[in-house]
Amino acid sequence: MLQSWKKRMLYGSAGLTVLVSAGALYLGLRPEEPKAVSYPVISKDLTTMTFTPKDGQVILLYGSDINRYKETQDDPQEPGLMTTLSKTGKELKAEAIADPDFYWMRLSQKGTDPRHIYAHHPDGIEADHFFTYDLKRDTFTKHEVPNTAITSVAHYGKDVWLESNASKPKEKIQLINVRTDKRYPIEDRLMPVFDSPILELDQTIAYANNGTEDDKEGAAGMVLLDQTTGKSRVIRKADEPYACTALYGAKETAYFATTDGVMIRLKTDGTMQQKSFSVLDDVNYWATEPMRMINKQTGYQIIGTGENDTDQRLVKWTFGQAFRVEPVRPDFWKEGNYYRYLYRNPYKKTSYFTESKTSFSGKGRLIITDDNLKTLRTIPVEGANGVDFVMD
Repeated sequence: MLQSWKKRMLYGSAGLTVLVSAGALYLGLRPEEPKAVSYPVISKDLTTMTFTPKDGQVILLYGSDINRYKETQDDPQEPGLMTTLSKTGKELKAEAIADPDFYWMRLSQKGTDPRHIYAHHPDGIEADHFFTYDLKRDTFTKHEVPNTAITSVAHYGKDVWLESNASKPKEKIQLINVRTDKRYPIEDRLMPVFDSPILELDQTIAYANNGTEDDKEGAAGMVLLDQTTGKSRVIRKADEPYACTALYGAKETAYFATTDGVMIRLKTDGTMQQKSFSVLDDVNYWATEPMRMINKQTGYQIIGTGENDTDQRLVKWTFGQAFRVEPVRPDFWKEGNYYRYLYRNPYKKTSYFTESKTSFSGKGRLIITDDNLKTLRTIPVEGANGVDFVMD
């Protein structure tokens, strides 16, 4: 049986076949360094640290690599790394964070809790915890959720929702409300798309589902799960797409997008409106970065548009009655480069991007923009694709 991280690379969230070895996946994710170099350990517990760079300086955090299950100590696990850069990008110091739970992270944000960034380990590093980063205090908090194997904490809504693989034999995948510990077992045919957000609506949970690989149980669809009864129903378009993803939700309305170029506004009663947009044609949602909301009706997102990692497009989503999506081309964007949208700081009204030649490139640059995506600052960085957090 394939390990879960390999399944993710084989099937992604849209079934596209991509196979990358663990070593290759990690290549280029950290600053280049001689193998013999070891960094001074500044802490063994991420949650005891406060990240406050001096004026003009920038702190970068790199989570440890994904090879958590090593069977030998001949090549011990490398710790997470914290580097401090000058205004011009010169490395001033590099220090290790030897917290065994500080791994590469996937980040989520939501407007109902702008103060916190939610961070979970990528598929293949299933754990019984997730982190939040406090944008006001510049500190991390670890949240343990017993009897889980967390694969995603991407969600929108008042409560915190996560997706967990079976933590015990014969258990099913679950959607879990962290506050109430209410758990909803999910049938295999109704599995959520990996890292597509869970949308908490009024008394309903909405999420994207890709059906089964052989389509015997149906093609891609949108699932509405009743929080009271635990029962689910699948809503599908007349023309079934290859895959879809959840975008955003509030009150009684959820928004989805499909690989055949359609944006959908779905109500909890099952009625929907559809609009076609050429910018969404043949989007690979497996290669799509999370959306970052700028306000209650607008969000920016990097979407994958081809087989190569550099086949990307930056789009602006608008929600509400006049829902739509349109391409945007900020001044820093260069076709053929590889970009990641790390997150947005709602207090500074700044967004953080990384840019490199490919997803395996070592060198690149950090790009800081305002809410209109106007470049405020660029800094050359090593291991741009491994940067998890930026403190400036």
